[in-house]
Amino acid sequence: MSLFMIWANIQGGTNAFLHKISNGSTLARALQTKKIGEAIMDNILGIMTHRITRPESFTRHARSALAEKFEGVIIYTPKDVNLEKREIRGCVYKSGSWAWKKVPYPKINMDIGFYPPALEGRASRVKKSKQLRFTGYGLGNKCKIQSHLIGSSVLQPYLLPTEKVNSAQQFIQFLRKHKSIMLKPINGWGGRGIIRVTLENEHFVVQRDGKAKLSLPSSRLDSYIRGVLKSGRHLMQKWIDIRNKNGKVFDIRALMQKKDDGDWVMTGMAVREGMKDKITSNIKSGGDAFKVEDYLEKEQGSENGAALTKSIVEVAEYIPEFVEKSYKSRLSELGIDLAVDRSGNLWLIEINIKPGKMIIKRLYGKKAWEQCLHIPFHYARNLLAKK
Repeated sequence: MSLFMIWANIQGGTNAFLHKISNGSTLARALQTKKIGEAIMDNILGIMTHRITRPESFTRHARSALAEKFEGVIIYTPKDVNLEKREIRGCVYKSGSWAWKKVPYPKINMDIGFYPPALEGRASRVKKSKQLRFTGYGLGNKCKIQSHLIGSSVLQPYLLPTEKVNSAQQFIQFLRKHKSIMLKPINGWGGRGIIRVTLENEHFVVQRDGKAKLSLPSSRLDSYIRGVLKSGRHLMQKWIDIRNKNGKVFDIRALMQKKDDGDWVMTGMAVREGMKDKITSNIKSGGDAFKVEDYLEKEQGSENGAALTKSIVEVAEYIPEFVEKSYKSRLSELGIDLAVDRSGNLWLIEINIKPGKMIIKRLYGKKAWEQCLHIPFHYARNLLAKK
C-alpha cells in the first residue's frame, strides 16, 4: 500500500483501516493512541489562572468538573499556552492525581485568574485566540466598563461621575468640583489600592483602609497625586456618603450567574458592611454580611427599604443581558455592586466578571455557597455539548 493511501485513510479517520494493520504497524498504534488521547482531551475542562503554586488547591474545581461528567481538568496560566502550536503545558487532574503534561487545546475553558500588569497582555491574547473557547470573556478595565454602562439610558441615573486620571491637574480640578473622591486602580479588585481624597480648607485628607488619616497642605496635592500615578493607572469617582447610622460603610453585592440553558439568574444578594473607620466594605478585611431588605428597612424605613430592594433586583437583573449585547461577547457570571447613600439614592458602583462568593457562604450557608461555585461548571458542560 502506498504512503499516499495510508495518509488518505488516516485523514479520513478510518478506524477499520487502523484495526486491519494494527498487528504489525507501529505507526497505526501510535496514531490510534494519539486519537484516543485527543478524544479524552475533548472532554477535559481547561481552567486558566494567574498562578499555580500548589495544584492541589484546585482540587475543588476538579471535583466540580467531574460532577459534570468531564474526564478531568487542566490548570494553566497564560504563559503556558503555545499559540503557535495550539497546545498547553499545564497540570492535569485525572483519576485522583495531578501531573504536568503538554496537551492540545481543551474544547472549553474557564478563566478564574486575576492577572498582574506583567500578565495582562498575554492573558488578553490568549482570550482573543479563536481556537480557545471560554465560558466568558473580559470587559476591560473599569473605565471601559463605565463607557459601556453609560450607553444605557436605564443605567445612567445610577452612575457616579467617573473619569480616568490622565494628569495631576485634571485630578485637582475633579477634586475641587466634587470635594471628596475615591481614587481606584483601573484594574484593581477586592478593594485593593483604593484611596479617598477630601479637600478640607487649606489641606487635603488621604484615607486608606488599615491606615491612619493623612492630612497634608494643599500645596503638596500636585506632587502627591503624581506619586500615586507612578504606581499605575487610576480612575477617580465622586465620593458618596454610604455610611450607615453607626458610621460604617456598606454596599450591596448581587451575584448574577448564567444557568445551563443560558438564562441569567440571581443566585444571591447581600449587604456588605465594613468595619468602623474603613472606607470600603470588603468582607475579607473584617466586614460582615446581612440580608438586603431587612438592612435597608432598618436604615431607610420600611417603605423606602422595600422599594430600594425592588430597584436593586431590577437593576441587577437588567445589567447582564445589556452588557453582553453592548460588548457582543459572552459572560458566565457577574458580581454587581450597588450602594445607597444617606439620602436614600441608589448608585451603581461597579461590576465584576470574577466575583468572590464568600458573602454567599457567610449569609446563606455552605450548601448555597457550594451551589454557586458549581453553577459555572454546569454552564461549561452545556457549552461543550453545543460545540
